Amino acid sequence: MISVRSLCSIALVLVASGAAGCKEDPPPPQPEPASSAAANKGKANLRTPVSPIAKVDPQSMKEYRVDACYFGTLSLKQARDAYLASLGKDEPSEKKIPSFGTEDQSKPGDAAKAALPAKPPTPTTPAAPKTTATPPAAAAAPSGSAKAGFAKPDERRPINIGMRAPYERNARACTVALSLKDPAMPDVDAALSEYAPFATELAKNIAAAANYYQREEYKKDSFAKGKELHAKLLADFEKLDAHSDKLGLAVSAWHSSHLPDLAKADEGQKAALTALEDARTLMMTLASKNIDPAAAKTQLQKLETSAAALKAHGTTNQTDPWSKIMAPALDNFIRDVKAAEPKLTDKGISSPALYLPVVTSFVSLIEGKHRALSRSLMAKGQPGTREAAGTAQPAAPAAPAAPEPQKE
Repeated sequence: MISVRSLCSIALVLVASGAAGCKEDPPPPQPEPASSAAANKGKANLRTPVSPIAKVDPQSMKEYRVDACYFGTLSLKQARDAYLASLGKDEPSEKKIPSFGTEDQSKPGDAAKAALPAKPPTPTTPAAPKTTATPPAAAAAPSGSAKAGFAKPDERRPINIGMRAPYERNARACTVALSLKDPAMPDVDAALSEYAPFATELAKNIAAAANYYQREEYKKDSFAKGKELHAKLLADFEKLDAHSDKLGLAVSAWHSSHLPDLAKADEGQKAALTALEDARTLMMTLASKNIDPAAAKTQLQKLETSAAALKAHGTTNQTDPWSKIMAPALDNFIRDVKAAEPKLTDKGISSPALYLPVVTSFVSLIEGKHRALSRSLMAKGQPGTREAAGTAQPAAPAAPAAPEPQKE
């Protein structure tokens, strides 16, 4: 018979071995202390790499935003002219539904193509064996029909949202430009402070009216909202020229006294900026009230020459960002100006539907210049991380993290 002392000895041995086993088990993971997380904040995250961005100098950035504001909101004049032409002196009614001139066009020469379904692709696979039967539905469906998988023109674009969007988007560019204080552009800043809120409100009312009529909401309220918007639009349309022209004069004067320094530019940038200034001169002419069509034609020919020079540079320098980005944008702008040329009079482009693509493609050219500048700076080794985007110098290597305290 085992004595009580023996049983106590066995129990003590079991308890000791269990305690030793617990010591060998690894401790559960603990959350990282806040101090350690802060120390690792500057380390590169290998799971979510950050693409480098270029630091554009404040003057170039503000000029880009100001240009996008002024030239983009020339579309407000297009909307005004189309709206007034569709109504005459009448109020909106069942007999006269207002139009902003964007309902049935996208780009000159492309409207017919955009309205048609895509051409069915030519089959490239070999013919099926005779034993494989063609499904009756597919065989019966005519080429290009909905049954064959192609949408009808009216089903593809029930609402032309894309052509309404520029009004509000371009007006927002004015608000962004106004928020940039460096560098000071006294005359431009003064004009922007008046124009930005005005353009934003007008663009909002234009978009509201376009939605109202395209969705036929006037059938539900007997044109109550339409007449309310009509009064607001007429009041702002009367002020549009004064506000826009004041900003345009200030922008033109600024660029005349701050021409780009081509002496410091490489060949691609020099060719691109030369073509951009030619395009700007032509666009300022097209935006003026009194136009000399012969002078505009001469400016267009000059632009074609400078655009061709940029394209020629791109053929031998295919990685050059200036020709790669801006040459297609210049081609689009030239194409749209040529499409509108038959409607060019001493009062401007008489067709609002042709004027809007000219404005839109010039804004795309301005945006292309900004992208090309950013790509060029990155190619020259001037990138920075997103965290260091506010510094002018390239990002410095991260300092080594403080050593973690040793575990006891």
